[in-house]
Amino acid sequence: MATPTTPPADAPDREAVFDLFRRWGYLEADLDPLGQMPPQPHPELRLTGPAADQARACYCGPIGAEFMHIPDPARRRWLQERMEDAGQAPGVDRARILERLLRADLFEQVLQARYLGTKRFSLEGVTALIPLLDEVLAAAAARGAEQAVIGMSHRGRLNVMAHIVGNRVAEIFAGFEDVDPRSVLGGGDVKYHIGSTGTHVTAGGRKINIHLVSNPSHLEAVDPVVLGRTRAKQIRSGDEGRARFLPILLHGDGAFAGQGIWAETLNLATLDGFNVGGAIHVIVNNLIGFTTNPAELHSSRFASDLAKRQPIPVFHVNAEEPEAVVRVARLALEYRYTFSSDVVVDLIGYRRHGHSEIDDPSITQPVLYRKIQEHPPLWQIYAGKISTDATALAAQVRSEMEAAQQEAKTIEKRPTLRRLPAYWDACAGGKYDPACEVDTGLSAAELGRIATGLTSYPEGFHVHPKVKRLLEQRRAMGAGKHPVDYGMAEALAFASLVTAGVPVRMSGQDSRRGTFNQRHAALIDTESEQVHIPLAHLAPGQARFEIYNSSLSEAGVLGYEYGYSRDYPETLVLWEAQFGDFANGAQVVLDQFISA
Repeated sequence: MATPTTPPADAPDREAVFDLFRRWGYLEADLDPLGQMPPQPHPELRLTGPAADQARACYCGPIGAEFMHIPDPARRRWLQERMEDAGQAPGVDRARILERLLRADLFEQVLQARYLGTKRFSLEGVTALIPLLDEVLAAAAARGAEQAVIGMSHRGRLNVMAHIVGNRVAEIFAGFEDVDPRSVLGGGDVKYHIGSTGTHVTAGGRKINIHLVSNPSHLEAVDPVVLGRTRAKQIRSGDEGRARFLPILLHGDGAFAGQGIWAETLNLATLDGFNVGGAIHVIVNNLIGFTTNPAELHSSRFASDLAKRQPIPVFHVNAEEPEAVVRVARLALEYRYTFSSDVVVDLIGYRRHGHSEIDDPSITQPVLYRKIQEHPPLWQIYAGKISTDATALAAQVRSEMEAAQQEAKTIEKRPTLRRLPAYWDACAGGKYDPACEVDTGLSAAELGRIATGLTSYPEGFHVHPKVKRLLEQRRAMGAGKHPVDYGMAEALAFASLVTAGVPVRMSGQDSRRGTFNQRHAALIDTESEQVHIPLAHLAPGQARFEIYNSSLSEAGVLGYEYGYSRDYPETLVLWEAQFGDFANGAQVVLDQFISA
């Protein structure tokens, strides 16, 4: 490491020194508990003196903040004030942090001891995720949040189900017992990928509902699904929807850097029709991908670097500094609610066992795993740091876990870990029932009335001459004077639905006009470019009609629309692939969500 130099007499003033650390301090932050990723000296930070010492304490400790790429000065100022006024931040509940860490680690240890050789994708090494989520949820509940919608892959999923969602530990353990062989309880990876619902009780006694979204094995494929589901819940909730429903996405470090669907999803953040008021992204970063080292997983120093394509903050935090983790959790939540923005938290730790607890990581990372083998669990480290004897608490929690494991053996039926919302009550599955067939036809008079609405626009609205001729032709079609073409048939179908009270939502690349110039669902004023959508203005009290030009994305947008349909089943939700072969780009969503 370069030796700091004493600045000359004309050295930069305090503000200039701090500005350098705001920009580059994260590179010298102490982020890795095991030293795999040591601080990276930066030549512009070779400074000494009181200002440099103060700035280094703010920006080169266990938290590294990247925010100088954000163009909005107000947002940068908000972040730097909070990074530089750490002493003014509220205190943390050390007893609760310790209890959360202890429960998270002992849960994994009991699974390891009782179900040796079974895949569980342990959270050990990044158990600070549990107090992080606990703090995010407490702060969200204090701001009026009713539900958090969480998406994650398999790493730590069972721990989140137990300590965040609120599922009973005995019922989670039952997934390892094969207590009901005729059910899917004993089938393969089901215990890692199914969704669950529950209620989280915060330290202050507030309750917030949790929806952990089902996710197949394709890691980041759940990301757009979570946002689509959140958007649907927010729309149902009205004007306060963005405050009431909070999306949280948990990512692996390798998948965050490598999976394209995540980048597609992040790009939706502020787009009309897709904005959910910001999501909390947490990279559960154990600095390894199965057997692959970080240098082989991403071309940049941090797995999070792709997030800087957006004007959003990225917080890196050492996973073995629980109080710093909790502080970052508060900052992330406050920023999301203050600016309706995404936030990324890069929680950097390690992975105690092999990828799935049944492979031997010492084959590919022998030095690292010798170090991990000698490293104590985080709750023990933290108990020593705060001078607390946690022996009695550990014995109590271990006893609870052992009792839950014994109870799991007595469960005879597959536990239900999730409940559908009430808006699914009117829906029924099962075999085809001819009684469900209804006559959807409309009289010529009704079609004529609808056609008049479809071809009308506000007084003084300047319609393009070509579109005006098209509307005149469609009005004639509605009057029975011309055969109905495809574009008009589709418009009549949508119109008949929304006027009957059925909402319609559609998105796709260039869908408003139609790739083949056939739709023109959105009219554009030729002088002001004001938009008018006739289908949204057909009758008083009609259902919602929404149509959006999406980003140039297939998998991300289809995943979003699938998610929306899951929490607004009364709505006809459509995604339009611009060309037939474009649907291939969304195949992972088709395979692992829609077909399933």
